[in-house]
Amino acid sequence: MADFRFHVPADCFIGQDALYKLPLILEGGPERALLVADPGLGASGPAERLVSVLEGRGMQLITFDEIADRPSSTSVDEAVALARGSRTPLVIGIGGIRTIHVAKAVAALASGESSVDAWMDGSAPLRPPLPLALVPTSYRDPFLLSGGLVLTDARSGGAAFLQAQRGVETAVILDSNAFGGLSAKAEAAALLDGAMAAIEGYASSREGFLSDMALREAVGLYVRALDVTLQRPEDPQARADAARACFLTGLGLASSSPGLGTAISYAINARWGVPKANLAAVMLPYLLESLSRSRPEKIAALAPLFCEVDPDEGASGAAARAVESIRTRLGLLKIPSRLKDFDLALERLVETAESARRFDFMNFLPRTMTVDDVFDFIKTVY
Repeated sequence: MADFRFHVPADCFIGQDALYKLPLILEGGPERALLVADPGLGASGPAERLVSVLEGRGMQLITFDEIADRPSSTSVDEAVALARGSRTPLVIGIGGIRTIHVAKAVAALASGESSVDAWMDGSAPLRPPLPLALVPTSYRDPFLLSGGLVLTDARSGGAAFLQAQRGVETAVILDSNAFGGLSAKAEAAALLDGAMAAIEGYASSREGFLSDMALREAVGLYVRALDVTLQRPEDPQARADAARACFLTGLGLASSSPGLGTAISYAINARWGVPKANLAAVMLPYLLESLSRSRPEKIAALAPLFCEVDPDEGASGAAARAVESIRTRLGLLKIPSRLKDFDLALERLVETAESARRFDFMNFLPRTMTVDDVFDFIKTVY
């Protein structure tokens, strides 16, 4: 057996009102911070609570929320300039995946002189990152604890996967009360997005005993949260399960890797603006079918989390039942079942395949895939 090493230095707090633990983590630390937040800070309950708690402890916050409707690399450029100009010693990010990834990039770049464009061109920042505290308001970031992030390159409009310094995340707060404001359908799509990343990591060529344990449990929690959401959209148990699933997915993927669906959904989202969660919901059953052929034993092991399985029907039968159960749930949600339903032109998705294949984590798929293979999968889902 190969040697195993694992290191996640982030302080992680998970649960209702966990947001109030952030001052305890930061106690004795900097008294000034750059707050990278979703737009509309004043209208956001979690952001308002965070500002109130931190300012009540005497912390001075410099807020940056110029994130919506623009390439995220542009936001990083401006936020880094603000962080350097104000000599802020700490970065706090609160919001969805886009905002969290901008905050992570700012923390990685602000202490040095490198630019985000240079980073996307291959010159990673060399200086140690600024301390970074993250308060996600979405439960589906596959790179939560691994230093990874995805930005939209303002120069090309394409998606770029970047790897920040390991340990860039100083603290992660997963407050189930911060996960709100979505319709039941949007919340269900987000849960399917999280489940997709966990399934990809479970079937990845990088998987190991730790990732297997964490990601299998994460898939089960995501499915349970999805079923509760479908039946009782306001039940807080769904968000509590989702918060735990988000943490376990981040933990598992820190030693494994996401895969094809994650890469394609980021690439389409960057270029065409289709919500990533909606794309994941459409692709998930097709991805499960693909993984059932390359890693049938892994998908069969997950099948009991989705539905009842006859132990005598074998791996392929169990995997097929898992795929069918996902399609049944999608039917209840009445969400699109094909990529063409998002008004995407198939011929324009060739560049999506090229962009997705360039992501470093695509080197850890269960089987090697070329750009043509990626496009063939896109055509299947189209």
